[in-house]
Amino acid sequence: MEFHHPDPIRCESIPLLAQITRLRFVRAHALFGSLGIHPSQFHLLSLLAKAEGLNQTEIANHLFVKASTLTVMLGRLEKATLVTRYKDPLDARVFRVRITELGRSLLEEAAERFYQIEQETFANFTDEERMQFEELAKKIRDNLVTATQGDENPCPWC
Repeated sequence: MEFHHPDPIRCESIPLLAQITRLRFVRAHALFGSLGIHPSQFHLLSLLAKAEGLNQTEIANHLFVKASTLTVMLGRLEKATLVTRYKDPLDARVFRVRITELGRSLLEEAAERFYQIEQETFANFTDEERMQFEELAKKIRDNLVTATQGDENPCPWC
C-alpha cells in the first residue's frame, strides 16, 4: 500500500490557521536547523539581545514556556556558548541570563532567516492585503487573549 501525503491546500480536516502555523514552524526548523538552533531558541536569543540580565522566571513568562522547558533550552544554549547564566549580585538565589558575543553573531544570521520566512509567508500579498491580514491577525490574537484571561499563564506579549 502506497502512502500519499494529503494536499495541504485541500486538507479540510486540519483548520487553515493550524496548517499555516505548522508550515511556518517546519520552514523555520529547516532554516534555523542549519545554524544549530531550534526556532524557539531564536525567540529566546532575540529576547536576551533586547533585555539582557533577565532571570529565568522573567524569561519563561515572557516566552510563554514552562520553567522546566526553559531550563532545557538554556542548558543547550549554554553548552553551545550562546548564553551564560550568572548569579544575581544582589540575590544569590537568582540566576540571570545574558547572550554571548557568539550568540549575538548567530542571532544576526538567524534574524536574516526569520526575515526570509516572513518574505516567503507574505509573497504575492499587496501592501493593502498585508495590512488587512495584520488587522485580522490582531483581532484573532485579541480574541484569544480574552479567552485566556484568568488562565494560569496569561499572554505576556499583550
